[in-house]
Amino acid sequence: MAADSSHKMGLIACIAVVAGNMMGSGIALLPANLAAIGSITVVGWAVALVGALALAYVFSRLGMEDPQEGGPIAYSGEVSPVLGYQAGLLYYHANWIGNLAIAITGVDYLSVFFPALEHPLTAGVTSIALIWLFTGINILGAAWIGRLVSIGVVLLLIPVVLTGTLGWLSFDPALFQANWIVGGKPPGEAVMAAVLLCIWSFIGIESASVNTAVVDNPKRNIPLSTMIGAALAGLVYLLSCSAISGMFPAAEMAASGAPFSLAMGHICAKLPFAGLISKAVSAVTAFACLASLGSWMMLVSQAGCRAAQDGTLPAIFGRRNHKNVPVAGLILASVMMTILLALLMLVSKDGDTQTLFGEICDIAVLLTLPPYFYSSLNLLRRYGLANARALLQVGSALIACVFCLIALAGAAKAALTGCLLVMLCSFIFYVGKDRSDYERKTLAQRGDPAS
Repeated sequence: MAADSSHKMGLIACIAVVAGNMMGSGIALLPANLAAIGSITVVGWAVALVGALALAYVFSRLGMEDPQEGGPIAYSGEVSPVLGYQAGLLYYHANWIGNLAIAITGVDYLSVFFPALEHPLTAGVTSIALIWLFTGINILGAAWIGRLVSIGVVLLLIPVVLTGTLGWLSFDPALFQANWIVGGKPPGEAVMAAVLLCIWSFIGIESASVNTAVVDNPKRNIPLSTMIGAALAGLVYLLSCSAISGMFPAAEMAASGAPFSLAMGHICAKLPFAGLISKAVSAVTAFACLASLGSWMMLVSQAGCRAAQDGTLPAIFGRRNHKNVPVAGLILASVMMTILLALLMLVSKDGDTQTLFGEICDIAVLLTLPPYFYSSLNLLRRYGLANARALLQVGSALIACVFCLIALAGAAKAALTGCLLVMLCSFIFYVGKDRSDYERKTLAQRGDPAS
């Protein structure tokens, strides 16, 4: 059923979703994480930004030539049906699990105003309530999420942009140099650690292509929003985090639970309401994280819908309402999030929730990399390695492939082992299905007459 254009996202909303999905979940604590490595992370930013823009071009080009609902899931299936099946499972489960970390991050920022939220049980119950709140908002239609994320991104950009501009007035080159390497690692290892953090901050770069079904004029808006959103997020990351590296001793920033609140308090220290400004920044950051949660839930429901159409997930995940929203899949994802979060609340001790979520999210992020890699292979498949007339397309696809391999190679052993086991287990489920039926559905999605 085609959705009415009034319920679809335009260019501005798509840019907000792409940038918001990355920044809403990636920027909040990033300066503190990078401070634990040192200001040498500026080198990691340079490496990661090149790779992220290459990946953005891959999804932009694929979206321009052949916009497909499900984004990396669909493009992986065009390389091989088995890869499409695997990508559907990995991408879907990685994202709904990763959404839990976004919810917890938003609740952590709210704890500045409500200290009771510092307790894991209270934080967990509040996170569950927020999950169902955004489930209801998603059911209202994609346009609502687009508006909400647009507001969240604009509000979040205010303190971040101020930090990346006015913060340079407080930048101390000597302090930046003193912070160069603080973890005792050799320069090469420090840069690799920084690259991994920076790569993770760009997860969500495919958001517009995944939501093709709810995007107005996808052949125009998907490539534009993907490139603009990625460039915007990258510029914001680089300027703000680099400025902070020269504003505080690394140990002080690394210990901060609200780095941008700390930065804005420092920038506005001479103003009479500096304390209120810091709290306002915490409120804005919490809102942006939660708006990002709503956007990611929409992405997960669309990815699940595509996987259901391909035969990877049960058909119920693909049922849509009159606004083109896969309501059943959205509710099922929220149920799974609620169950997992409740289990974590039962097994976690006070103070251990963040560590447990961090370990889960490491694996969840790694599970998104194979679909990225397969999508890059799709672009290579379309043009061929030896095509001298398509140097930009081929070069971008190769850089994107290396980008994914660097992330996998630098991951912690336990997380990488978990990712590998899940990837291999997906093949067991694939051969247990009616493969010919799956291939028929994949061909039908591509409009192949042979179907």
